[in-house]
Amino acid sequence: MKKLYLLIFGIFLSFICINNVDAATANISVSASKSRVIVGDTVNITIRLSSSANIGSWDFNVIPSSNLTLIKRSDGYDGLKVADAGGASTKSKTYTFTFRAKSSGTGSVKISVNEIYEMTNDDSTPKMQVTTNSTSFTVMTQSQLEASYSKNNYLSSLEVEGQTLTPEFDKETLEYSLELEYGTESINIIADTEDSKASIDGDGEIKLSQGSNAIKIVVTAENGSTRIYNINATVKELDPINVILDGTNYSVIREEEFLPGTSSAYQATTIQIDDKDVPAYYNSVINFTLVGLKDESGNIDLYIYKDGNYTLYNELTFNQINIYLLDMDKSLLPSGYKQENITIGDKTVTAYTRDGYEFPIVYGLNIETGEKNLYKYDVKENTLQRVENIDSSKENLYFNIIIGSFGFTAVSYLFFINLLSKKNKQQREFLEKTMQMNISDIKMNKDLGDELYKNTTLSRKQMKQKKKEDKKNLKQQKKEAKRDKKNKDKSDDEMAEL
Repeated sequence: MKKLYLLIFGIFLSFICINNVDAATANISVSASKSRVIVGDTVNITIRLSSSANIGSWDFNVIPSSNLTLIKRSDGYDGLKVADAGGASTKSKTYTFTFRAKSSGTGSVKISVNEIYEMTNDDSTPKMQVTTNSTSFTVMTQSQLEASYSKNNYLSSLEVEGQTLTPEFDKETLEYSLELEYGTESINIIADTEDSKASIDGDGEIKLSQGSNAIKIVVTAENGSTRIYNINATVKELDPINVILDGTNYSVIREEEFLPGTSSAYQATTIQIDDKDVPAYYNSVINFTLVGLKDESGNIDLYIYKDGNYTLYNELTFNQINIYLLDMDKSLLPSGYKQENITIGDKTVTAYTRDGYEFPIVYGLNIETGEKNLYKYDVKENTLQRVENIDSSKENLYFNIIIGSFGFTAVSYLFFINLLSKKNKQQREFLEKTMQMNISDIKMNKDLGDELYKNTTLSRKQMKQKKKEDKKNLKQQKKEAKRDKKNKDKSDDEMAEL
């Protein structure tokens, strides 16, 4: 009897096991397009339903964290509920949900399954067993992101292939030197960073010229901060040409490929210095010969070479005008300007400025025409404009006319007052007419002075002061005329009584 019960129980278990084996399973996977999202940006969430069996229908909900807002979904529907149906051969389905991050914290998306059914060949639609996962990512503000960037801008190693640096490399040491044999044309710099997120600029193969070569290896951390390692690589020169200027040692560039470029107004040539060939540039219009000088740090600049003397060459280019800056000719400079250093491009130059005026003035030589001019420099638009010639004689003539006019007016008034005291009506009338003619002459002279003034370059400040004085004088004239009229009327009354 006991054996019979055991047999029945075993048969029952076998049916259960068979049913479990036959039950189909499905999986819903969730993944994010980013591991770190900035507040205000969007993130795409991919949801994939899949099974080894055919899927007949499904119904599940997408549940985002509170700091995410749904923007759109790939199937064109709205909302977070997904209810869809498959077919006889549907084994997978993919949806993309786009969310916008609203606030910092952890963003997450998970799935809540309502029901998923298998598609079978018969009329049955058994419910499938479902497994799901979720995804999460970091949401932060831009400032939080930047604060999280690495500040490490150290090198972990620095070497020159086949050469020995002095001193031995240490990440805290920024200055190194290297001496190379004559004829060395390039070196290979090998460097690595402590932080994999940092970048290096200046390593690899570096071309060299004879003499000093300043090489900078710039390490930029993830947060943008930089650290510069300097290598001064000196290539021994054969019969170098050494020059001392203002207590600084220079060497003349002997190789054309290392000569800095200049404008098309110059032609490449070769000259002799100390009986040695030197590459140079020559401009026949202004008779300038340019050579290159290298300082002890490896910096190369062009210099004007003449009769064994060297002068730094400052060429500036503006809207296709090339000028060489000259020392200011003070006789050409308008009054009121003072010397000041300004920056044009990457050069600091001497200019002249004036209070209340926007454009500084420089003095230069047009290297294409050979003409010397004053130029106004527009700082905002980086352009030059030639300053018109200033004729000081016109300026003096203007002032002479004005002063003469007022002098004549003053004398006329004194004479007019003197005659009034004699109480001669006929003379007064004559003088009044004369005075009107004088005033007309003064106005005409003033108009002439104003016309001449337009052709001068008097400052606005001077003009303003002049108008102020004219207004004051006119007011005084009116006051005196009113007083004279009052005296005249009084005199007429007295004569009438007589």
